[in-house]
Amino acid sequence: MVILVNIRRLVERLKPAPICDACVAERLEIGVSDTLRAGIGELAGERDYQRERSRCSLCDTEGMAIRKIR
Repeated sequence: MVILVNIRRLVERLKPAPICDACVAERLEIGVSDTLRAGIGELAGERDYQRERSRCSLCDTEGMAIRKIR
C-alpha cells in the first residue's frame, strides 16, 4: 500500500513529534478518507508507533495523532 509507505516516511521524519490525520492528509496531498485512516490505524498497530490524543506538532491542534516512539 503506497499510502502506508508515505505515511510511515512522514511520521518517521517528524519523530518523536505527533502529527494529526488532517496534517498527514495535507502533507501527502490526499483527502482524509477511510484509506488514510486505515493506513494510520495499521501503522499505529506496529510496535514503534503510538496513536494517542495529543497536540499536533504541525498545526498545534489537540486531537488524535500518531507518532514514532523509537
